[in-house]
Amino acid sequence: AAAKLGGDDLIPFYGLLDGGREGSLFKELEDFFYYAQIRSQGVNTMKKRIVSTTIALSEVPFVMRAIGFYPSEQEIEDMLNEVKYGRYVETGKYVSDIDLGDFLKLYINHRPAFGLSPHQLSGAFDTLGRVTHDGRTVIDRAELLHILQSMGESMTEAELAEYLSVLLGLGSEGASVEAGKSYEPEDFAEIINEQLPSDISAEMFASDLLGFSYYKPGSGGQSSRS
Repeated sequence: AAAKLGGDDLIPFYGLLDGGREGSLFKELEDFFYYAQIRSQGVNTMKKRIVSTTIALSEVPFVMRAIGFYPSEQEIEDMLNEVKYGRYVETGKYVSDIDLGDFLKLYINHRPAFGLSPHQLSGAFDTLGRVTHDGRTVIDRAELLHILQSMGESMTEAELAEYLSVLLGLGSEGASVEAGKSYEPEDFAEIINEQLPSDISAEMFASDLLGFSYYKPGSGGQSSRS
């Protein structure tokens, strides 16, 4: 088990993590990795838990996002295929799960060199939004919802309802995977109108909706939430 959870061959990869093997990021990765095992067996189940050194490939996107990497659906498909077919030539079999060591390698090899910067977020709002009378750049709530459903990797209304409900903390049990139920968009419009302002700024979108620490471009890295 110790080899599965990180042998000598992982030492170069530990050095590429913030804090290394003993840092908080790796500790969080271990926690999320084992939580993924619990979730795949049902969060509320009373059956005996099966603890192993691997998680199902279907859990990979959730753990990636939990540690701060937000791949697109295409990037997710590429990563899963890389693992799924990684040993097919040798064994003639597909890989259906992944251990912590291989997950760490997958994360290091696919994560972006630089995360989302405030400059990028502000630039998107400058392009898509409008300037208010007091000089703020904002996107209209209805326009933002339309963009999320129609541009890039678009989402259905049901998906958007679920994701925003979770981000806004409206479901105590989390998303559909944890709650064991699907989200219906019937009351979605009313809920969103109550929870989101009519004008959404980059700062509000990052800090209040996504929960990111946001600092204004040009402020020298000083957080606007100080």
